[in-house]
Parts: sequence; structure tokens; C-alpha cells
Amino acid sequence: MKLIKPHKWYLTVVLMATILLLTIQVNPILSQTRTHNVGDLKLRIEADETINTNDVEPTGEWPQDHFRYANIVFYNAGHAIGSWIDSTGVVHSKEAELWPVSYNQTEPYGIQEYRRYEPPEVWVYVNGQDQLSSRRFNGIVDPNLPADQMIEVRYKSYPGFDVLKRSYSFSNPNHNDYVIHWCRYKCTFDWDQDPDPDTNTGQTMEDVYFIVGYCFQTAEGTYITYSRWYEEGKDDWATYEAYSPQLVTGGRQLHISYSWDGDHPELTEFTTDGPEFDDTGDPRHAIGSGGDTPMPSAEFVSSAYAGFAALHVDTAPDDHTDDINQPTSVIGNMNIYDVWDSNFPGFATQWDWAASGTKQTVEDQAGWPDDAMAQEAEYPFQSFGPFDFNLGDSVVIVYAVGVNGISRDLAREKGLEWRAWYKGDTGADFDDDAKNRLLATGRDSLFQTFDRALWAWDRGLNVPAPLPSPDLNITSGPNVVYLEWEDLSQIGDANTGVPDLHHYNIYRKKGKYLVDTYDELNAQGTHLVWEKIAEVAASETTYTDSAVVRGDAYHYAVTAVDNGQENTDGLFPGQRLESSIYANRAEISAIPFAPGAETTNQVRVVPNPYIAEARDFNFSEDPNRILFANLPPYCTLRIYTVTGDLIKTIKHESGSADELWDQVTESNQFIASGVYILQVSDAKDFDDHSLPEVNVKFVVVR
Repeated sequence: MKLIKPHKWYLTVVLMATILLLTIQVNPILSQTRTHNVGDLKLRIEADETINTNDVEPTGEWPQDHFRYANIVFYNAGHAIGSWIDSTGVVHSKEAELWPVSYNQTEPYGIQEYRRYEPPEVWVYVNGQDQLSSRRFNGIVDPNLPADQMIEVRYKSYPGFDVLKRSYSFSNPNHNDYVIHWCRYKCTFDWDQDPDPDTNTGQTMEDVYFIVGYCFQTAEGTYITYSRWYEEGKDDWATYEAYSPQLVTGGRQLHISYSWDGDHPELTEFTTDGPEFDDTGDPRHAIGSGGDTPMPSAEFVSSAYAGFAALHVDTAPDDHTDDINQPTSVIGNMNIYDVWDSNFPGFATQWDWAASGTKQTVEDQAGWPDDAMAQEAEYPFQSFGPFDFNLGDSVVIVYAVGVNGISRDLAREKGLEWRAWYKGDTGADFDDDAKNRLLATGRDSLFQTFDRALWAWDRGLNVPAPLPSPDLNITSGPNVVYLEWEDLSQIGDANTGVPDLHHYNIYRKKGKYLVDTYDELNAQGTHLVWEKIAEVAASETTYTDSAVVRGDAYHYAVTAVDNGQENTDGLFPGQRLESSIYANRAEISAIPFAPGAETTNQVRVVPNPYIAEARDFNFSEDPNRILFANLPPYCTLRIYTVTGDLIKTIKHESGSADELWDQVTESNQFIASGVYILQVSDAKDFDDHSLPEVNVKFVVVR
């Protein structure tokens, strides 16, 4: 059921655009990237299997409702081959492909997304028009999908593999911190566009190792690079550890490669001339590129642990039982530049490392345990093999990548306690040691994440599923915001088909839709965050939020919570499961307003004068906003300099009494200090009666 019906003009535009795309489209693979975004872990998947974030945003973010809380930067997967023979008879030895894609251009190759439920539509009525906040879904809906989301990548790889990879993610709140990757490698001896083999198919491809590596970043929540905290991990550690699962009796040991933030030995004071401190966890001291803006708010920016671990590795092409002795080799920490140079230090070739059987831990790395600066990057790799392949042979490798740690709320709360201790406040005792002990619990949380991933894989991905999130319509109103959503009372549980809706939760965030954007951070350590503002009965599909301030921006999400009765075999039987808050989170803000005035003689400019240095005494959180208040419902606003130069024209057609202006001219420049004139013309009331023109003088001091 789709609740929202877009305007006819919108449907016409979409239809015309679709026809245009079909006429010019040559490659049916419309985009070469898809993103897992139903859970706390947001993970981008690329069709070419290699991610370099010098060109794009970070690969993995946790939690995804926070601005740039990036945990995964680079990613590589590929293989190293002991011996094979090309079409001319030349024997190739110890070759490696960490950039493995040789062909992925047309279906069935390329990338495709599948969903258990069609993603909800979110419409926001603001500034006099409906705006689509949700992204158009161009994937496939499959109600029998064993997860909420699957992304499939298929490509050919030199010197002759057909590679099929499927990654799965869940909205179940007990399973939304990891993504499971199922990887099948089939020997075809074909690596180009045509389907014919490109070399001798009678040979055996010998001693093949498959390689996976993730470069983890623990300096989340910041663009600080090459200064205080480094994206390549100038003060981070990475290691490998074997962990015995708790949820799967007799399950394989989880060989976990993971990373965490360490102490930067060159950073010894949090504030200028302050006492020495241990900066593990990176208490926030600055923001901006290079840390150019001091911001000593102290919340722990780097509080997460990120890692990956194998869940299943075929024993051989003819034996698909799990080889519990895998991985073969582990390197705890690679320099990104060595990866780019195809150089594994200490080994003649990548194949030699993959076959070495070494398992490097943090204790084997330069600088341990005092100087994290001695080892650049936190880029662990694992290899799996060896395998011998004949034509048609295949193996499957399954692994999970995940992130966990203390919550952002706790990182903020304890950061303020730590700052009080650092400043010497009376009675404050949350010192460096207490901070580091708290942060270290992230390791246990990460290991629990992989324990749950193994549990899910052992059950064939049979994880109890929440209901979908509903379609959502958000309408800016006179001093209120109205919400209306899809009725899910008759939607059946994904596994049993029995309707099990219990209630809806309403969430709201003021300001920007992501938490901790730069203009919302402050030195006091207080934050605008997503908050649950109401629970609504299953019989209701509307909500009116009157606890709002006219002119301020608000974002909303509505989730569905089941009654738990169909959750009979989850980790916590009977637990009520909530749909994903990320599914219908509105990125476009609703802005409540006062209804348009019936006259023009009360038009005001707020504040007047506008004084930039007044900061919190200006209008709303945006320091550059000016409010034109008591406007008629419909009019044209023209802003002139005192000398009569027209610098901005605004069509006011929302029916409200308010119009916001960011002090930017038609030429996209901020206005200077001076006297300005607001002209209100072409004014009409709700009955379309004309109203007198009016001019209002206002002052700006920047």
C-alpha cells in the first residue's frame, strides 16, 4: 500500500525522464554502487571491489545517523595464484590480483540491490510544495529474501574466475551492526566480455589464495586529516584474535581482525598549557579540515571498534564443509601505500604472504604498546586457501564485517565527565584510566557482534524480522507539524505471515537530519540528537506535533513496533522488534509557520537590527537566518540596498506569515553590513483579494 499520491505534474516529469533514460541507455547497469542502510552500520558496496576514499566518502559509517562517523575507509579483495598457464603456454607463478575485476559491464554482471520490502516513500510539504525526501528505489523487491537487504555483485576476474558476491544486512536491532558477505569463486578460465575461455581449460589452476582486507578508521565524526587525527590511523592499532563463539555450540572459532584508537604520543595536552593526558578515544578538541577550529567539547570522537571475521570457508572445490583452520594467514596492520604498491613487507610477493601461515598480532608491530605513530594505517588482511581449480570448480567463503562500541550518548556523557576531571573540578574522578577502561569495552561489543553474525549464518540467515517502516507524509502547518503514515495493522510478519503490529514510535530531530554536523557542535558538549517524542497506538496513523517553534527546522521518522508474539526463536524470544528508523527518516526538514496575515501593515523583520556577534540572540540555530514575519499568505518580496539596488527577489507562496532568508544575494554572496529595504508587493489574502504594498527598513551588522 502506498499512502502518498504525488502530484500529476511530478508523475509526468518522472515518466518523461524514464523514457529519456530508456532511449539513451546502453548499459543496463545504471550505477556501480549500492549501500546497505537499513541498520546502524551503513556500508557501501562497489561493483569494482576496490574502494579508494581519496575520491569518495568513507565506505562504512556507524552509527549512520551521525555526520561522518566513518569506521571503514579502504577495502580490497582479490586472489593470489601459485601457478597457471596462459594461452601461449607461458607458466605464471605467484601472481596476485587485489584489483580483481576484469569485466562487469552488462547483466548478469554488475551490481544489483534486493529488498524484502519496498523502501517507504517520504514526502515533506514545506515552503508551499510537496518534496520527495526518500530516494527512488531501482532494485528488486523479493518478499522471500532471507534478509532485509541484499546487494549482489558479479564480475569476471583474470585469469578466469566468475565471481558472485552477495552481502546481507538486517534491520533487527540485535543484528544491525554487521553485514554478511557470501562469496562464490567459480573457475571458468574466462575473463573478458565474450563468454569463451581465454586460455587452456584442461589445466589445473594451482595453490590459489583468496584475500580480504579492510582499512579501519577510528577517528569518526570529523574531517580532521594529516593533523591531530589521521584517516590512515596515525594513532590507531589493529590486531588479530581468535574468539570462541558463545551462541553456536561447537561453532568455528572466529578469527577476528579488528582495530581501535590508541594514544597519540605527540599529543600531551587537551587545551593550551593544560595538564598532560592520554588521548585514547580522541576527546574532541577541534573540528574542520586539519583541526583548524578549536572545539574542546571532549566527547570521545573515536570510541568504536571495527573488524571482520570469516563465518565459513569451503574445505575444497569438491568439499563444501567448513574448514575451521581458515584463515591461512593474517597480517595485523598494513600501510595503505604498501597496499597500493602491491607490497607486503617481509615477503617477496603477496602470494608468499598469503601462503606463509603467519598470523600477526599487535604485539608483532613496531611501536607496541606505547607508540601508535610507528605504524601507519590500520589495514588488516586475511588469506584463505590454498585451493586447486579445474574448469567448473567453485568454492564459497563467507565473512562478516561489523562495528560496535559504546553508544554515542555514552561517549558524550562520559566525555563531559572526563573534561571535568581534566579541568580539576571538585569531586570529578573519571580520569584517563577510567576513560580507557570504558572505551575498551567496545572490543567485547564487537566480538558479540560477530558472535551474532555466526549465529545468523548457522541458521541460514533466519533472523526474526521487524515490520517494514511505513510510508510517511510530513506537512508543515501553522505552529504545528502534521504526520500521516501508512497503516501497517494488517501487514504480516515476514516469517509467519501473521499481522503483529503493536504500536508506532515517533522520532524527531531539530536542525539538520544528521547529528553532530559542524554548525551544531559547540564547546559545551551539548548536542541536538534524534529523540523519541511519542508512542502511538496501532489503530492510529496520524500525529500532530505542536511542541515546535515557528521557523525552526524539524526532521521526523516513524517506526513500527511488533508485539513480539511471532518472535519465538530469536536471541530474545518474545522481544518486540522495531522497524528501521533509517528507512523513512526525512532528510528534508519541515518548518512550522504562522498563517498568513490578512493585512500588510504589521510586516516585521526579525531580528532588526541583525547583529552577527549576537549569536544565540539571533533567530534560530542558523546564525545567518533572518525572519520576515507577519507576511500576507501570498506576495513577492524584494530586498534593496539603501541606494536602491535590487539584491534578492523571493516568491512567497506558502500561505504562511513567515519567510526565512539566509542573507545570500542573487549572485550567491552574503550581504555586507548596512541598511536594507524589504518591499512586500503583489500581496493577496487567502480569498485572493489584493493587499497594499509596504516597505520595511532593516539593519544588518556583520
